[in-house]
Amino acid sequence: MVEEFFSHADENPHGWGFADFSFRAASIIKSPERADQGVVAASLLARPLLASNALVHIRKATVGQIEEANCHPYTAHDRSGRQWTLIHKGTIFDYSPLDPYFHRQQGSTDSERILLYLIDKLDARREQRGAPLEADERFAVFEELVREVSPGNALGLLLYDSDQFYVHANYRGSLSFYAANNRTLFCTSALESAKVLPGGEWQPLPLCTAYAYRHGQMLYLGEPHGFEYIDKEEDTRYLYQDFAGL
Repeated sequence: MVEEFFSHADENPHGWGFADFSFRAASIIKSPERADQGVVAASLLARPLLASNALVHIRKATVGQIEEANCHPYTAHDRSGRQWTLIHKGTIFDYSPLDPYFHRQQGSTDSERILLYLIDKLDARREQRGAPLEADERFAVFEELVREVSPGNALGLLLYDSDQFYVHANYRGSLSFYAANNRTLFCTSALESAKVLPGGEWQPLPLCTAYAYRHGQMLYLGEPHGFEYIDKEEDTRYLYQDFAGL
């Protein structure tokens, strides 16, 4: 499936990343080269990829230079020691609480700032509670974040916290899912290779709703927030201006 996904690099030529969660800590490989041409990606695909949980990304740059620090996935630990790994599809056009993280991040993407902001929200909630957050409490923080950030912004998220997957999309065509045999796959477009898991079919992910999954099964379902992102001409101009500076 990764090989088929990487074949879409003609439309997403600015890097790739792969996170494998088979071990205690996430194993992350990424590169700013095209996923279908790079030596590192070819080496990765030369062997079978077997993982119960994984995140894979190919990048089309909208915010941030074309360099390894700006390739997804991003990862960080909260104060309880839990590792969080994030992929973002979309663009943050205006959300000022993310601005201070520009001086803390390693790269320059809005996606990395989302993760750092989430970590601070989790740590604040943990301090308030006085103990590490339970699964439902972590989901509540994620749902709060997507509700806050979604208005006026394109926010497609795949996130793993070493225990459960979180998913959200608020604009059409950004994420689809394939559920079969106690497994669930999420992707920006349908992958024919998913059909090796018979019994499912690709469907659009319902918009403006936070989800959490564990072992391929939906664990939590949030309340729809209604902040669907619709492309606007001024947003398109913003992207062209930002990309022109790459």
